[in-house]
Amino acid sequence: MNLISQPLEVSLVMMAGGLGILFFGRKLFWLYVGVVGMLLGFELAQNYLPDAQLWLFLICGAVLGIISAVLAILMQYVAVGLAGFVGGSYLAVQVLDILPMINVGELQWLLLLIPAVLGTIVCIMVFDLAIIFLSSLTGAVILVQLFEMNPALQNVLFLVVAVIGASVQYTVYSREGID
Repeated sequence: MNLISQPLEVSLVMMAGGLGILFFGRKLFWLYVGVVGMLLGFELAQNYLPDAQLWLFLICGAVLGIISAVLAILMQYVAVGLAGFVGGSYLAVQVLDILPMINVGELQWLLLLIPAVLGTIVCIMVFDLAIIFLSSLTGAVILVQLFEMNPALQNVLFLVVAVIGASVQYTVYSREGID
């Protein structure tokens, strides 16, 4: 997803969502699942309905985001697997977008399915730490994509932002265990 070319309103929503899941992805699990669902819906609409109007992309993203957030609230254990699946899929889509030299043709679905399944397994096994890890990475991807910059600088900034987000979330998680 190229967030740079999006209207300001979309970029502001992405920034708010990215910051929210970067720092509160584990604490507000439903927000993480909802934002990632929204992003995936927006991305899928752009890919499969390329000539549609922006409002249709936004509606697709909002619908998938709301469904994802409601499922996260109502069915947390199922949502744990869903978060890993959607998070793994979204990260795979972004990696394929960042690395266009990877051309797998008809096997692209497999490169989306494998990270999704791995994300699901990891989330079920180590839920809290996995959500901290995935939400920090996803939040960092969203935020870094908002700015156009040298790819090397973008990679460094991504790592720094992800580590900051994970550190903040882990610190809060660790303190909750002590109380």
